[in-house]
This record gives sequence, structure tokens and C-alpha cells, in this order.
Amino acid sequence: MEISLLILLFFVGILVGFINIVSAGGSMLTLPILIFMGLPSSTANGTNRIGIIVQNISAMMHFRKNNLFDWKLGLILSFPAVIGSIYGANLAIDLSDKIFNNTLGIFMLIIIVLLTVKPQRYLKKVKIQSNVLRITLIIVAFLIVGFYGGFIQAGVGFIIIIALLLLYPNKTLVEMHSIKTFVITIYLLISTFVFIINGNVNWTFAIVLALGSAIGGNLGGRFASKVPEKVLQTILIAVVSIISIKLFLGS
Repeated sequence: MEISLLILLFFVGILVGFINIVSAGGSMLTLPILIFMGLPSSTANGTNRIGIIVQNISAMMHFRKNNLFDWKLGLILSFPAVIGSIYGANLAIDLSDKIFNNTLGIFMLIIIVLLTVKPQRYLKKVKIQSNVLRITLIIVAFLIVGFYGGFIQAGVGFIIIIALLLLYPNKTLVEMHSIKTFVITIYLLISTFVFIINGNVNWTFAIVLALGSAIGGNLGGRFASKVPEKVLQTILIAVVSIISIKLFLGS
């Protein structure tokens, strides 16, 4: 294994850890990169999750220190997400590389559309008056969040932010990022065992990526309210578009 490859992965981890905390969607870079480095899709999928867990724990410490950590709400939203993630993870390890890569490319393009259209602008105007409807939407939305997170994970942060804007419009964006971080951490701690048990983690890559992600997540937690999210998203859209095309062509 080339040292230069590990060094590259380390710096990718720093960048992605920062993006995941300040905005979302960093896994849309790391997951394809791990695939391009030669890992089978299921192994790349499992390996990617170790870094995300580490970066999120690092970022959560800063959110908690700055009193932006609503752990009670996070736990409520995590219950359906955990259930969905177990089913999603089991599906992911059963798919062939070709089907998974094509599916990943499709979902990455969908996330790009969401980033471009920005449906959150319209969701801010939606008012949910019924508590029964709100509870139903919470369960359904976070079952879907968990399933997608367990299956692909890449870009799940955008889906969570959209759900929170609809269900909890009074929360600030930074508070939503802290809740997003908490929910993802909880369901990943459970669903990642599906990949570990099935031997779908390259631990050398995972440790290097996790170290970089921890540093990036730490920086993201410090500067979550200071970095222009629009700039990061513009860069992300351009890069992910290129990666999506490569995934399709590579299949």
C-alpha cells in the first residue's frame, strides 16, 4: 500500500470532516474516492462510516460546550433512524458493486438537485399545526433518514436539515447541524456493526480517514457559524457532479 495514498486520504478526511459539520455531504466525496482507490463498494461503504463517527463525536463536544446540543430531541429523532439504518445497511452489503455504484451515482445527482433548487426556502413557510401529523412525519422522515444513512450515508445531512426545517422551523441552522450530527452518530454506532460483522471495513484506510476526519470535524465545530456555507456547497456541487459521471462511466 502506497504511503502517498494514505497521506492523500488523511487530507481528504480533514476536508470532508470540516464540510460534514459546517454544511453536509462530505461523504459524497469520501465514499466514491474509497471506491476509486480499489475497495469493493460494500467495504468502501463500511470504511467510510468509521471516519464519520469519529468526526461527529469530535464535533459534538464543541456543540455541547457552546450549549448548542439538544440531546433530548436528538434521542427522540434517533429511535426511528436507528431502525431504518439497520435495514439500509443490510441492503447495502447484499448489492453487487455495479448496482451499488449506479445507485450511489443516482442519489448523488438527486442531492445535487436539492442543493441547487434549495427546497428549504419553501419549507420555512410551511406551518404544521396538528401534533398527530407532526409526530407521524417525524417517525416517517427519520425512518427514511435512517434507511438512507444505513444504505449509502452520502448526503444524508442534507435530508436531515430539510426534515428539521419542516418539523422544527424555529431552530437555528447551527442548532440543526448539532442535532444532525447527534442523530447520525447514534444510528451509525448501531448500523456500522452490520458492516464490521460482515468484514466490510478496511481498518487501515478507516483509521487514516478517521484521524483526518476528527481534525476536520473539530475545526468544523469551532467554525460552524463563521464559514459561508454557500461557498462550500458551490464547490461540492461541481466536484460531486464530476464524481457522479465517473461512477456511471466506471460501471
